[in-house]
Amino acid sequence: MPYINVKVELDEVYDQMGTYDKNDIAEWLYEDGILDQHPNSEIRKLVRGKEESNGEKELRDNLAKLWNSYYQLTNEEELLIKQIANKL
Repeated sequence: MPYINVKVELDEVYDQMGTYDKNDIAEWLYEDGILDQHPNSEIRKLVRGKEESNGEKELRDNLAKLWNSYYQLTNEEELLIKQIANKL
């Protein structure tokens, strides 16, 4: 299978990126274990450092996904999240 080798200057790509794209990359770096802290300060407030249980980590990761894709939620999903939050 033929392929094309393309040289990309990452600093040039980064300079052209918007905040949304940079946040996506930060999220990927966090998920890959390259960043020690979540890039979103609101999500970081939920983290208790190294003492975090597996359940807390899973919840934090799920909340991060919701936070980063809130614009994709349906009205029904937003309502469900509000209902859950109001129970607490």
